Amino acid sequence: MTVVSLITVSVCFALFGTVSVFGVLAFGVGEGQRDSLVLDLTPERKNPLVMASLIAVMFSVLTCFQFHVYPIRQFAAWAVRKARGRGPADEKIDVTYFGRSLTRWLDIASALVSVAVIILIAVVISSLKTILDFIGAFASAYISYVVPPLWVIQILRRQKGFAWNSAEVLGCLALFALGAFFFVFGTYSAVRDAIA
Repeated sequence: MTVVSLITVSVCFALFGTVSVFGVLAFGVGEGQRDSLVLDLTPERKNPLVMASLIAVMFSVLTCFQFHVYPIRQFAAWAVRKARGRGPADEKIDVTYFGRSLTRWLDIASALVSVAVIILIAVVISSLKTILDFIGAFASAYISYVVPPLWVIQILRRQKGFAWNSAEVLGCLALFALGAFFFVFGTYSAVRDAIA
């Protein structure tokens, strides 16, 4: 798990760093700089290559959308099961309504509520940029920098000789602190921009 986490975090750093560098090289930094790739390319949208790029951005956003929704939906379903004192194998002995267990109905409700909240956010916040900023700031930091070190620490805690002051645990805590900073600062910045 440590190797998997190190590879994952390294790939995330490399991808985010590469995107940042190429973004600055392609569009620069200055007064004429717009907020997103879509806005920068809009004046040239009649060019077939630019149109293909905009369509690719649209499909990448649609593809990534599910990666942000699925963990939230699964966490909500897991939290409801834990609150009811149920485990993964307890669904067979649960009360049944209309041919499905109560656990399954609550899983379906968790999925519908998470999607409804996302649709509500999309309706209330009319700017796509604001939505993407919020999702990017919130979910990317959480998935890339907050969850992996916590998983590694949980795995290490089950091993004999666990110590909070070991180099591996301290490295995980440092990465978690960085992720928490990105999570809080990015979400605050996105919310502040949405309100302004």
